[in-house]
Amino acid sequence: MFGSEEQKAKWLPGLASGEVIGTWAEADDPADEASLRSGVLSGTKVPVLDGMVAQVAVVVTPDAAGAPALLLCDLMQSGVERQPVKTVDPTRPAARLTFAGAAVERLADSGGGAWRTLSDRAAVFLAFEQLGSAETALAMACAYVQERVAFGRKVGSFQAIKHKLADMYTKIQLARCHCYYGAWAISTDAPEAPLAAAGARCCAIDALDFAAQENIQLHGGIGVTWEANCHLFYTAAHG
Repeated sequence: MFGSEEQKAKWLPGLASGEVIGTWAEADDPADEASLRSGVLSGTKVPVLDGMVAQVAVVVTPDAAGAPALLLCDLMQSGVERQPVKTVDPTRPAARLTFAGAAVERLADSGGGAWRTLSDRAAVFLAFEQLGSAETALAMACAYVQERVAFGRKVGSFQAIKHKLADMYTKIQLARCHCYYGAWAISTDAPEAPLAAAGARCCAIDALDFAAQENIQLHGGIGVTWEANCHLFYTAAHG
């Protein structure tokens, strides 16, 4: 969508094949316009997902006028320092990136509403990831209650358990509808894309948070131990 032909030729083939890992970092402080014009960036950003292994990043930083500038940065250069940081979700490693006069270049054709467009797309993509996690948590809960026996019966036969599973399913289906709507909106550049993306993200967050908590509850005491994998969904929902 954005970038010059040279930028696309350099990075897109590797990103598409998986040989190159990319990430993004949103800077907290405005960048000096003179520095941006000279193609260098200084500052620190934390946390940056996959920051320890990524080879390239799109750095979002406000310029002197407050407008977001999209900068393409090769993270393998000496002007970038990385430090691992602990997060709630250990399955999504993060890093602190320090830019010390790192060479950057403006992402071509990224003016105007570029940052909003990228944010909407990222929101929908992440919403689908959360939807998949919520579905997996529901499947895990269903499998467990069909095996666990209490008072001589499978616990899945109790009405209270069925209600919990039904509530999980309902939230997941609502999130699915919003995710599909968001995907349609960004794929067609529909004017309602920002609202659709926000709806998808909010519903997916709610569905995963609820499914992760109910999955733990349905597993009972073992659900809060490391022996079960329920905690992976809970940390993913809160990471």
